[in-house]
Amino acid sequence: MDPIIASGLVSVGKNFIQGISNTLTSDSEVDSLGKSSFSDELNSASATPVEKTSMNAKALHASLLEDPQIASFADRNKDCQVFLEKRADGSVKFLSSSGETLVLAKESKSCANALNYFDLCVQEEKNLTSLRPDAVIFDVA
Repeated sequence: MDPIIASGLVSVGKNFIQGISNTLTSDSEVDSLGKSSFSDELNSASATPVEKTSMNAKALHASLLEDPQIASFADRNKDCQVFLEKRADGSVKFLSSSGETLVLAKESKSCANALNYFDLCVQEEKNLTSLRPDAVIFDVA
């Protein structure tokens, strides 16, 4: 197929889909989502400090495994390698080598503990891996 014709067809399809999606979303619904600038969103994300704790990494790890959501995730991924990552929005993500993920909301106590655990591991240079330089290993076994 001619590349010019192919790109034209893709463009027509894109315009068609955008037209349909724009008619499905009402103006009041779009207005209700709020209009905030990128800088406002960035300031709100960076303005929520993580409460530091006096617990060591082992105690934080144990407290994280007491959370029912994390415990369930750990049980399902016993034979897998699990990583803990910080996310840009202030939340944390558990990622298993099986492909399963678990994201903790930034408002939760478990998220604060996970962020403290992550920071302690990086500070103490423990549970780091070259496979995922932006993550620490979270032992679930």
